[in-house]
Amino acid sequence: MSVFNVLVGKRINGLFLGEDAWALVFRDINGRHYCFRTENDCCNTVWFNHVNGVETVLGEGDLFDILRGAMVTGVEDKGWTEDREDGYDVIQDGFWTIATDRGYIDLEVRNSHNGYYGGSVVYDEEATLDKIDDLQAVVKDF
Repeated sequence: MSVFNVLVGKRINGLFLGEDAWALVFRDINGRHYCFRTENDCCNTVWFNHVNGVETVLGEGDLFDILRGAMVTGVEDKGWTEDREDGYDVIQDGFWTIATDRGYIDLEVRNSHNGYYGGSVVYDEEATLDKIDDLQAVVKDF
């Protein structure tokens, strides 16, 4: 089961990134926020590296689309790639696809570590927006 399954059945209309790309937050049409955090340790760094589909799924400012939101219909956890060397570090990428009634949002999470740590993303059920540093709206793919 994917960590992002909590979004299934929700109508999302906002996406935010904070804490140096360590936190990704979805907003639903009722104003509730769903925070997902990467888990970092002493010898690894994990961050949200790419998000694709934002403009298609969440709209480009059309008020009707924003109010109606995109219904999340499913989530696919595509897993993590094999380790690859990058100088002194080992890199892995994790991939998820969030299906909606308007298209797909693809997420890529990157993990840079010393060879002994795996990356992960967790749902932070108790997060509040005021506890997430540097929260910025994501309005286009990155």
